[in-house]
Amino acid sequence: MSFIFKKQSHTDKVNVWHDEIFIGEIFTLLKENKDIDWSKFRADKTLKMSPQERFTALYVPSVRIGSNIPKTLGNFPSQEEAAQAILNYHRSCCDDNC
Repeated sequence: MSFIFKKQSHTDKVNVWHDEIFIGEIFTLLKENKDIDWSKFRADKTLKMSPQERFTALYVPSVRIGSNIPKTLGNFPSQEEAAQAILNYHRSCCDDNC
């Protein structure tokens, strides 16, 4: 699928476009990894940790159809998977007459 991602100018959200149609927004959550051995880092101050090792990025898609309340569709490990979830939601609403 070909999605186009455009960052909103005054927020941290990203607009998602598919076939020149706006389908939703994605915002990013950073969560700290739970399995970090902090005692090892406290003992040895020369050890360094990259942001990728310390944090996990989760992408949360949000969809608004018509005048309905925006719906959050969970969280995904990549922007592409989050965009695909938005597109799948639109398709299911067309089938179910949301």
